[in-house]
Amino acid sequence: MPLRLLALLALQGPVSREEAADLLWNGTTRQALQSLRTALSTLRTALQGAPEVLEGTGAILSVNRQFLRVDVLEQPTGGELLSWWRGPLLAGRACRGTDRWMDWRQMTETRLLEEHLVALFRAAAQSESGQAEALVRRAAELSRTYGGLSLMPAVRGEERAELLGRAQELAALRCARQSVHVQGPRGSGRSSLVRVAFPEAVWFRTDALTGRPDPVWAAHAVDAGRAVFDDVEDLPEWVWPLVRYLEGRGCHVILVSTGPLPPQWHDLPVVRVGPVETETLVRLAATLAPAWPAAELPVLMVLTSGFPGRAARLLRSGGATLSALLRGRLAQFGEDALRLLWVSGDSPAEVDRLCLQCGLDREALGRAVTALTDAGLWVDGRAAHPLVSEVAGELLPWWTRQTLPLIATTHEVRIR
Repeated sequence: MPLRLLALLALQGPVSREEAADLLWNGTTRQALQSLRTALSTLRTALQGAPEVLEGTGAILSVNRQFLRVDVLEQPTGGELLSWWRGPLLAGRACRGTDRWMDWRQMTETRLLEEHLVALFRAAAQSESGQAEALVRRAAELSRTYGGLSLMPAVRGEERAELLGRAQELAALRCARQSVHVQGPRGSGRSSLVRVAFPEAVWFRTDALTGRPDPVWAAHAVDAGRAVFDDVEDLPEWVWPLVRYLEGRGCHVILVSTGPLPPQWHDLPVVRVGPVETETLVRLAATLAPAWPAAELPVLMVLTSGFPGRAARLLRSGGATLSALLRGRLAQFGEDALRLLWVSGDSPAEVDRLCLQCGLDREALGRAVTALTDAGLWVDGRAAHPLVSEVAGELLPWWTRQTLPLIATTHEVRIR
């Protein structure tokens, strides 16, 4: 018990006598405080060679960490991270005790190990390829060993991946006491964030755009207390009176968009969703594509602009190499988009020239550009990376690969 008391003070910081007694001992408050006094006496005797470690003689107990080495609070770097975690917290002293003590020990171990996992992923994001892969493997090994811990936040569904690195945004949403505007590029994880923050919310169905509000849906939204309108820039004008009606009935609305809202909604608090840190994408890759080499992380950052939603969709496409991942991802696009990627060169081309090079009209070209831009595969008028063009060309039918260069060459001859 004295050792548990020492661990409590070292890992949690100053605590009151009543709090320590209640955590460590069963029985009445008087009995628990008596047991605490006995444990303190034993601890002082054991520390008589270092009396400056134990502090607090009044209602608050604490230790002076300047005179005490607390190994689990150290912050190792580099290769030290691979062997730093040596087993369960207080191994050999985890059993028997109050339920409150068992909960505290489990909670503290989880917190410390999660912090260590973050350190492993941060180091992997900053290390060379060989060391990075070893750090990611160590993180996955620890996550498997401690079954209650996960490389992902404890949420359900496909939103888990996009939610990585969104702690601040999630906290801002959950604290919202009114309607709110969630703004960010497609692929940044906006919708996933809202689903996790407000699982009880009712979502406006885009397949129900009949030109007039659905009274049954509106009543359901009012009962739930929250309604979500996703991609509001693509919704018809008649939706805005519906939004105002719901607000008037006390229903909080969450408006999700890529850009600003109409002027009458500018007073809503805004939660902005953007890129995440490199370490988050390392963690994402380790979770969704464990066989994927960490050495290719820089290309993942280029292809996704740091957006976890885009990265998740790419990594879920499967494959142990970036080419394989891109092949699976690009296979989801139509031939128009593949044509556009294949002909994109080193410098952006004008719309007219792209139409002729791809054998497309303006409308088809516009749809392809929009789809590829939202996916992060088309940036500043060309493919986001040369490998994207290469893989797109491999996916095109043989006949298309033969005819597209001929179309472009014939056009140049006519101009001359």
